[in-house]
Amino acid sequence: MTSHPSSQNDIFANYGWHEKQNLLYRITADRCDYIESRIDRVFGRHALAQQEILEVGCGGGLICRELARRGAVATGIDPSEGALSDARRYVLQGHLGQNVSFDQGYAESLPYADGSFSVIVCLDVLEHVRDLQATIHEIARVLAPGGIFIFDTINRTLLARLALIQIGERFFRKQGLVPGLHRYEAFIKPAELRSLLGREALQIQELTGFMPKLIEGRMTLAPGWFKGVSYIGYATKGR
Repeated sequence: MTSHPSSQNDIFANYGWHEKQNLLYRITADRCDYIESRIDRVFGRHALAQQEILEVGCGGGLICRELARRGAVATGIDPSEGALSDARRYVLQGHLGQNVSFDQGYAESLPYADGSFSVIVCLDVLEHVRDLQATIHEIARVLAPGGIFIFDTINRTLLARLALIQIGERFFRKQGLVPGLHRYEAFIKPAELRSLLGREALQIQELTGFMPKLIEGRMTLAPGWFKGVSYIGYATKGR
């Protein structure tokens, strides 16, 4: 993830990405189900395996490894060398090294040519970047015409602050909500993100809540009506 204060650099360098109780670890497959279904919606059934996917803010490689397991070629970029070391190790453990590569770098200045990727994924990252407008501009630049940008982030509401910072970072540390992880002022209202994407000619096709749901007897996060804490969606770039 792209981070702001040094404390967040420290958090992401030593984060428990692959611990079973970590929320991000637990919802990886569900997030990738969403990614795959929206890729199918834009490019046709079973299109995932034909895509070159960039994950901006790949952290410990959870999403990259799962997408590679499903047949995609994935590139992850992150500023944290500690997180990238974890990510490389994790992907090699899954015997998927041939399908995934990782680069050290920042969302605000992506080291790729214009139109390099048909799919760009940015999950739980936009609320951590130093410059949101520059990040969206770079994502739009390296996304190929006709490509899809898939995102989720946190809404700037008092409920989100209560749930994620005041309660989450106090009582749910083992689930990955460690103190200092979030900054309320960096949360993003849907209208703000919609405006930034529109300025870069990215057309939002879906923007919906990302909320707790019970699926097959286990609690996860999934698309739903309530946007008051977090939301998920995708946008496409004109041809």
